[in-house]
Amino acid sequence: MTLGGEPVLLRVTVRTAASPEIGSGHVARTVAVANELQRIGADVRWACDADTLPSLHERGVMIDRIHVLRASATAGRHSEIEASDMVQASDAAETAAVHDVPPDWILVDSYQLGASWQRAARASGAKIAAFDDLMDRPIDADLVVNAAASADAYTAVAPRARTLVGLRYAIIGDPSRPPAAGPGSLLLAFGAADPGNLTEATLRALAARFNSPSGGAPKTVMQVSRNSRCHERVRALAGGLGWASFAPEGPTSPGTPVLAIGAASVGLLERMQAGVPSIVLVAAPNQRALARMAEGAGAAIIVASVEAACTTAVKLLSDSATLARMAACGKASVDGKGAARVTREMNRITGVHLRRACMEDAALLHRWRNDPSVRAVSHSMDEIPWDTHVRWLEASLRNGDRHVLVAERHGIPVGTLRFDVSADSATVSIAVDPRLHGTGLGPAILDAGDPWLRTHDRRVRLCRAEIRAGNEASTRAFTAAGYLVASDSYQRRVAHGSEP
Repeated sequence: MTLGGEPVLLRVTVRTAASPEIGSGHVARTVAVANELQRIGADVRWACDADTLPSLHERGVMIDRIHVLRASATAGRHSEIEASDMVQASDAAETAAVHDVPPDWILVDSYQLGASWQRAARASGAKIAAFDDLMDRPIDADLVVNAAASADAYTAVAPRARTLVGLRYAIIGDPSRPPAAGPGSLLLAFGAADPGNLTEATLRALAARFNSPSGGAPKTVMQVSRNSRCHERVRALAGGLGWASFAPEGPTSPGTPVLAIGAASVGLLERMQAGVPSIVLVAAPNQRALARMAEGAGAAIIVASVEAACTTAVKLLSDSATLARMAACGKASVDGKGAARVTREMNRITGVHLRRACMEDAALLHRWRNDPSVRAVSHSMDEIPWDTHVRWLEASLRNGDRHVLVAERHGIPVGTLRFDVSADSATVSIAVDPRLHGTGLGPAILDAGDPWLRTHDRRVRLCRAEIRAGNEASTRAFTAAGYLVASDSYQRRVAHGSEP
């Protein structure tokens, strides 16, 4: 992370793809995660083909952050079918070299880049995070994200990966984008590219139903990019309808329409988070799982045709109770924090290195301990005088039953971990650099503690933490690291050797 010009602690390269044929959903969700990564200070670079540039520019990605690949496996391809292994390997090698030094992570979102690409990219030493919607092919990644999958979906196809599944990890776009529609509107949202031209088909079905330029049709707003191949046809059709108009140019949020008819892509998740009920037409096979999950959550209704969508819309627009229930179900299912959760997990899995503290660390440890945010959740909230701290550290470093450790990444201190050992148990204390609170480093430091104990103090069989009441951040960190609530503390067993 970059903190006031200090060295970077997390480097990420994002490989994504977009085009009028495949749409911009891959870009939308990778930009959302990249924005969260940058918020915690990561150095994020992009690798893509030329077709993807307009979608990245629309979403605010700076040109100096983007590397246009010379050996792209996605350039000029009009389907989501995987490229050949040789082409994928060349693409992966160039992607891995975007940073001056190997990145900590490469985040990939493209169906055209499969396990052979992931293996080639992994050869750089980077960890691989992959978005997936298919669940039907091998994945060689450290982290897989799929908001539409169940817990066991990747047991066979990605057995080594950590999986983030379910609507808790739903990725939505930037909520500060201009709204596509306001109250009282019917929103048509089949993606900016709308490769299946479902916007025009739905608009024609609505026009036929109401059978006149005014005809009592609901005010209808359409999310279609001017770069879409169907834009001119939709524009010509809408010109003769007094109730149909386009959303503002560029990426937009759903706004607050009464109802939407759309596809089951990233936009569906955004509508759920905004409380906009959806009638869903599955525009591609990879959308089916998300459509079913949204319907199961009570936020959407799946239909088989544009005619059925229009019939259902007319019924729902006169059923305020059902619309209110669907809106509440959507908001309850998608809270807009999925990108932040993915970011914290990436930062956690990146890990840290633990080393023993020394007297040269005294000033750093003292500053962390006396930070107001740390004292507010400590058992003792008083400031520790410098002389008192130095005497404590000198005594601690001589004490064989106390291990004071400094957590580092890329040689930069990010936190401290302490074990106070008694018989076969150790009381655990942790502090993270206050500038890095909420970034996933707390669980990362705790994760590193067990391996350190197995190497340096095999007496310890049980770690326990006493957390001050109200310290929600520590509670989340310890529970995320596998600590379980006991009568007076949080505890985790330390396995040694072949122990379970």
